[in-house]
Formats: sequence, structure tokens, C-alpha cells
Amino acid sequence: MTCTEQWWQKESPYDSGQGRLETHSALKQPLVQSFIADTEIDGSEPLVRYARFRLPNEAPPTIHGSIAQVSWAVTGRLEMESGDSVTKSQEITVLTIRVVNPGRSAADLTEEATFSGCILAMVLVNDVVGAGGYLEGELRARMNVTDQAKNIRMELHSSEKAGDRDDESVRERVTLESDVQLTSKQPYVWAFSLPVPSRTLPTVQNGHTTVSWRLKAVVETNKSSEAYHIERDVQIFTST
Repeated sequence: MTCTEQWWQKESPYDSGQGRLETHSALKQPLVQSFIADTEIDGSEPLVRYARFRLPNEAPPTIHGSIAQVSWAVTGRLEMESGDSVTKSQEITVLTIRVVNPGRSAADLTEEATFSGCILAMVLVNDVVGAGGYLEGELRARMNVTDQAKNIRMELHSSEKAGDRDDESVRERVTLESDVQLTSKQPYVWAFSLPVPSRTLPTVQNGHTTVSWRLKAVVETNKSSEAYHIERDVQIFTST
């Protein structure tokens, strides 16, 4: 069983290019199992043997991103007494498991930001979610001034880093409300449910590869030149 990691390495800090592509094994030791030895094989019936590998705790998961690439494969090799050999490889997928953080309070799942025009708070149901699941919670706002909100939305951002290259993108976006007047007379609450793509990258930091996720709330208004926003890191896992 092999695990291959790819990343980019620049020649110097002043190199303006994307760097040189490096490919190396992500395993400290190879995972090898020999389970057929001194066995005579004929064509009368198939010979079946079962292999079982235990992955190291520090082994990275499968990652196929825009720049981050970690691939796993199982290779079977049959060597015969004549010197001939037969090799067959199959790519496999290694998933990440959910990290449970018991006993977390509402305060642990709340982010708050204060601006001159308003106070924003984002309260999550959970900040650890599996691929294909939902990030759910509430966005709360208390205005200090009256302002017209052009767009109020939630965004899910992913960030990849592979050596000296990095890439960031918005993976999901959902609009909560638009073209609405916000005043200081009342607090505002918008419930949200933001889907996480079913085929996506897990949160990981291993070797030269890092994948992270951020949930971001954005309130665009007429008076403020920059949108009010608040964000926090969330964890995405890929096992069911």
C-alpha cells in the first residue's frame, strides 16, 4: 500500500513562479504484506488470499483538490519462479473520522464582531460536519444606525496549501435576505442551513499539505463601504 503526496517547492523566496512539482511518499515506512510463498499455482481453480493493512494514525487522508493532492493505492505483485511477474494497482480512498468535542456550550459555538454601525453574532449548532451535511445556526444583528442591506448571506470557503502554492475558493453560498431596511429599533435573527458538498476535501494538516474551511457571514449595506462580516473555522470530515 502506498500514499503519494504532491506539492510545489520554489527555488527561493523571491521566485515568482509556481515552483517545482515534488512527489514523495507520505508514509514513514512502506506498508507491505507477503501472504503467498512457495505455492504452486495451476489453472484448475483460482487462488484467493486476503490482505489486511492497518493505517498509521498519522497517515493523511485522500485529497484531490485544485492544488492539494494526496493519493492512496494498493498494488498486488505476483513473482514467479521463472522470473516473470504480474502487477495490478487500484486506487483507494482513505477517509477522515469525526472529532467529537463533548460538553461544548453555546458560547463555544458563537462568534461576535463589533462595528461602528452594528454588532454581528454567528451562533452555530455545530462546527464539525461531514461531507454532504449542513452547517446550521443563526446570524444575529443589532444595528446602531438605520441602513439598507443590499445582501445578507452565508458563505463556505475552502483554503488549500501544497508547499509553496495555495488556493482559496467559495464552495457554497446562500442568501438569507436582500434589499431590506435595517434599523436600531429591533434585533434581527436569520436562521441558516448551508449545505456542505457531498464530494469535498476534509480538513487536514499533514506534511506539506493543508486544507482548512471557514464559514463566513456577510452583510452588505449602502452606507458602509465595506461589508460587515464575521467568520470562524469549521471542520469537515469525509467518513459516514
